[in-house]
Amino acid sequence: MAALNDSLTETLSAFLRDGDAVDMPGLIAELQEHAQICNTTRAMNKVSGVVGVEDNAQGFHKLLTTRILPVIELKLPSYSATAGQANLLDLVELLNALVAWETRSGVGFEIQRFRQQLADRLYGDIQRQTEAFIRRLDKADYAEMPQAGALILQLDAHIWLLEGFGQRQKMAELQNASARLARSIVRSVSRTLQGFLADGDMVRHFDVSAVLLYVEDLVVAMLRVLESTREEEAKGAAHPFILSLGEQIATANLADLDALLSYYLRALERALDTPKVSKDTFRIFSTHAGMTLRLLRGLARQGGQAKASGLYERGMQRVYGLQAKARSLHRDSAEPHIADKLALLEAITADFEKPLVQIIPSATDRL
Repeated sequence: MAALNDSLTETLSAFLRDGDAVDMPGLIAELQEHAQICNTTRAMNKVSGVVGVEDNAQGFHKLLTTRILPVIELKLPSYSATAGQANLLDLVELLNALVAWETRSGVGFEIQRFRQQLADRLYGDIQRQTEAFIRRLDKADYAEMPQAGALILQLDAHIWLLEGFGQRQKMAELQNASARLARSIVRSVSRTLQGFLADGDMVRHFDVSAVLLYVEDLVVAMLRVLESTREEEAKGAAHPFILSLGEQIATANLADLDALLSYYLRALERALDTPKVSKDTFRIFSTHAGMTLRLLRGLARQGGQAKASGLYERGMQRVYGLQAKARSLHRDSAEPHIADKLALLEAITADFEKPLVQIIPSATDRL
């Protein structure tokens, strides 16, 4: 028992210094062995009246509650920081192992209360932050993609933690909050695109550029919308003949992306026919056309949306057509910028030459 105590104390001290360097499976195994010894000794004490190990368990319990639990709390994600500060799997397993040790050792309930209070705080903090962000996003006339993407990742981390702590009700509520956030993000993106397309105001185009810079975040948000729709269908909550709110939002967003891509491609075609359009102006439209195509490709490949795949393929064919036109002009025209314009058009498709792999789940065939 003394050797086991020394080993646990040394390992926990290492955890205090650098949690990532600790052999977590070995630590958990030692905790289980220690708890079994404490439990056996406690049962024997009732018969023989021998004391000593009980005091040892109380001292070890005090070490856990005063030194280890605060470190665990610091390593978990909070509302002010993104996930990834520590190996969440290890931390969840360790805290659950400490609760199991406390239960078997019979030394108190402080660690159990700590876990419950921690779950309540994590849930409450991220829920309040999410609801506040959704309210702000729904009122804004542009999408706040950097903050939105980070919040989705935070929600994922909190959902995983609550599941690990056995808080399934809170986990389910955060999953619903994540779906609401994703729908709000996609709606906000659509408002941003529609605002620019309505009047072509280049000041608004800065907001569009900000959206297209965060392709991965928008893909994640769109996938979350579709995932929640599939979950509704699996639960039988979706209407068989009426598009769900998520499907309506996703469909509208794809229509807006298609309109935006068409705007850029029309601008590029006009620029080919207008020699006075500089290569710098041409680069603005070609770059944004490429970003929009990258977004559609991401939705098609990761989300399995048949409509996104079709829009992407159609857009690529239009770009190839513009390239052919630019090559013809390059042969037959003396325009000074045509070679640069052709190079910019070819740069659009340079990253997209590999064939698109389509994965089209039945739940999203309607999109």
